[in-house]
Amino acid sequence: MSEEQNEVLEQQRYLLERRMYRLDPAPPKLPAQEYIVRYLTEKEEKYLAWYLHDQEPALNKLAQAACERYAMAEHFADIKQAAVCGILAALQKYDPAVGAPFAAFQKRYIQDGIDDYIRTAQSGVITMTADTYPVLRRIMAIYHLSGDNCGDDSVQRIADETGMDEKTVCKYIAIGTLNERRVDFYRQYDEDGEETAEDISVDTTSQPDKLYFRAVLYDALHEAYDSLTYREQHTVAKHLGFCDTCWSVRKAVLINGEIEYRPIRPMTFEEISHSASRKSDKASERTYNNALEKMRKALLSYLELWE
Repeated sequence: MSEEQNEVLEQQRYLLERRMYRLDPAPPKLPAQEYIVRYLTEKEEKYLAWYLHDQEPALNKLAQAACERYAMAEHFADIKQAAVCGILAALQKYDPAVGAPFAAFQKRYIQDGIDDYIRTAQSGVITMTADTYPVLRRIMAIYHLSGDNCGDDSVQRIADETGMDEKTVCKYIAIGTLNERRVDFYRQYDEDGEETAEDISVDTTSQPDKLYFRAVLYDALHEAYDSLTYREQHTVAKHLGFCDTCWSVRKAVLINGEIEYRPIRPMTFEEISHSASRKSDKASERTYNNALEKMRKALLSYLELWE
């Protein structure tokens, strides 16, 4: 890829990482403590999502400070999520009746979560440099795309694509597979309070290849959607059931003074034509099919940049 393309992708990654918990439309503005009290009282996940939306600027500042302190600029998203894990741990221990605000109570747990991640990174499971981590993610993405094949041909292919020697590639694969299979053991207790055995499985949600290809997919889809005209975007969004500005599949509805988020109902071509005062449902169907074809071509053009 060219230097200009790399710069564009870097800017997109920067924005995505700093808007991980952003909600659109924005939730009702309440005191931070109110979100927590409602979450613990009503057991509704939406209040936790609202709290993270409200606290994201502070989380960004905290993660950025850790990145600068430990020279781990490429670990911003992981450190930020480690801080959120600390918030979740704090929620398990917090009791509003004590009187202490949750904002103060969560601080130690957030710091513990970040410190645990830093120790893991420094232990050699992930090499702690600003340049090494994205290389690890790309190598593991190619490795999994090859069917987790460690044969000479597969290693040589990765070496050719990354410009590294085979010995270094093997080292990265070893580090990556070790990191992906790192999993903590937790104690469980039965109804009588006795310890019980627990099956241990690997959490694949943060595997390097999953993160890498997810980002590529989102970028490609956004580029393809942006290539459509306003009419085409509106038709595709209405027929598939998502917002044509923020791509959310839910909409905010005010019911009895409370905001609820409900799924956006996909519309038929007849309904779309009627709402847009078009001559027939065939017109909307043609617009939809033409839009999909344009998106296919845009996706192919985008993916060619990665070959």
